[in-house]
Amino acid sequence: MTDACIRGVVEAIHASPTQAVVYIAGGASQALGMLMSIPGATNTVLEAVVPYSRMSMIQLLGQIPNQFCSQQTAVNMALLAYNRALKLSRPGAPVLGVGFTGALASTHPKLGDHRFHLSTRTSDRLWVSTVTLSKGLRTREQEDKVSSHLLLKAMASACKVPATFNSELTDSETVDECEQQFSEDQELEQIINGEICFKVYPFLNETQVFNEERKIILSGSFNPLHDGHLKLLEVATRNDCDYFKSALFL
Repeated sequence: MTDACIRGVVEAIHASPTQAVVYIAGGASQALGMLMSIPGATNTVLEAVVPYSRMSMIQLLGQIPNQFCSQQTAVNMALLAYNRALKLSRPGAPVLGVGFTGALASTHPKLGDHRFHLSTRTSDRLWVSTVTLSKGLRTREQEDKVSSHLLLKAMASACKVPATFNSELTDSETVDECEQQFSEDQELEQIINGEICFKVYPFLNETQVFNEERKIILSGSFNPLHDGHLKLLEVATRNDCDYFKSALFL
C-alpha cells in the first residue's frame, strides 16, 4: 500500500467524529506511528496503550488469560478500550475501542503459526478478525506492517469511512472474520450486567420522537420491589400511556 493511500485512510479516520482508545500487543506498532504522525490525531486518539509484557497484559485485563495471543483476548481488550473511550471522550461523541494481540516473527523461530487477532467495539457492533500468516515469507518488520495496515482498515470501517486498499495477504494466508450487531435492548442489558459502563441517549426533536418506541428508566436498587416503586412508575407514565411502550427498573 502506498504512503499516499495510507495517508488518505488516516485523514479520513481523523475527519470522522469517532474517538478511539487503542490497546495493542505483539504487533501493529507501525499503526500508532501512522495515526499520530498525520495531522488530526487529537480528533481521534484518546489513548494508546501497549501492554507488551505478560504482567502488563494481566493488569490490563484484570485476569490471567487462557492465551495471551487469542481471539478472546483481543475481544476483551477491545471492550476495555471501548469503556475507557466512553470515560475519556466528549459527551455524546461516538467512540471506538480497538484490541490487537499478535504472535509475529521473532529472533527465534516460532513453533506455532505467525498470527494476529484484531477486534473493534462500538456502541452497537463487535467485530473480530484472526489472520494467519505464512511462516518465513516476511521479516518481523514486514509482518508488523501488514498487521498495521489491517488495523487501520478496521478502524476506518468502525468509523464508517472508506478504506479500500490491497491487504497485502497472499492467497494461502487465511482471514477469519465475524461480526455481531447489538440492538438497543441488548445495549441496555450490557449496562445492567456491567459489560459497558454507560450509554448516552441524545434528546430527539418532536418529529423524531413520535416515530420511536420510548422507554423510561427508573434508577434505584428496587430490592425488594414494592408498591411505592410501582406507584412511581404509574405516575411517570400517567400522561400518555401509549407514548411510553416499556419501562425498565435499574
